[in-house]
Amino acid sequence: GRHTAARPPIILAMRDVRAKPRPPIETTAVGGFVALAALLLVGAAVAGGAMSPAGDGVGGTADTAAGTVRSVDAAGLYTASCASCHGPAGEGTTNGPSLVGVGAASVDFMLRTGRMPLRDPGAPMSRGRPAFSEEEIRALVDYVAAFGTGGPAIPDVQVSRGDVARGRELFVTNCAACHGAGASGDSVGGGFVAPPLLGLDPVILGEAIRTGPGVMPVFDEGQLSPADVDAIAAYLAVLGSREAAPGGFPLAGVGPVAEGYVAWLLGAGLLVLVARWTERRRHR
Repeated sequence: GRHTAARPPIILAMRDVRAKPRPPIETTAVGGFVALAALLLVGAAVAGGAMSPAGDGVGGTADTAAGTVRSVDAAGLYTASCASCHGPAGEGTTNGPSLVGVGAASVDFMLRTGRMPLRDPGAPMSRGRPAFSEEEIRALVDYVAAFGTGGPAIPDVQVSRGDVARGRELFVTNCAACHGAGASGDSVGGGFVAPPLLGLDPVILGEAIRTGPGVMPVFDEGQLSPADVDAIAAYLAVLGSREAAPGGFPLAGVGPVAEGYVAWLLGAGLLVLVARWTERRRHR
């Protein structure tokens, strides 16, 4: 018979590759959809980090047993928890500033937001749960306020009196640059963080405005009147409710950066879907 020369192995390998059937268009499309879904999930996770819940679980009010009434030894409580840093009479030490004349609002704010007392003098102040009960906080506030006159009193802030539209204007002008467009908090540089304001007790909000904790500026009544503080509190109350976005998804109100990212991600995903659908139509 006719002798046929053996083909080189590389030719056979190339022939086998060409002979393999091409995956069906449907399979390729499914793979593309799976990859797109994975991309969307990753994007949602990234956006979710930025859109974490605005509150930190701290309502600003100490837990107390209902109906419990007892006397509090304010002097003993101050000596045990505060005097080592602030001095026996609030005169201050190398470990802590003077409390003479700081005012009731400053003391109340620090205690109710858990920023005081510190675990050690070098620890940074951070928002947390109050270390004292409601009765103990009141007693300590009165005791420290008696060290000296001056400083703002605890403000009377009423959401029901506030003008929401005016509050929005004031918030955008004075607060949004640090606390974020949606009051969800933000970094202000230098290792400092402006905390979220949604869900914050209106009185604590007013105390922060009047005392300027941390790097926050102080706003006296000449800059923000009591009516202005009521308005800001009213706006934040609306911003933290579903009334702020009755017809859509507010993306936790974190502002235009996250909203733009999500819009870009969804838009790009839609374009990929259209491209895959067009490819399937072309190969049918």
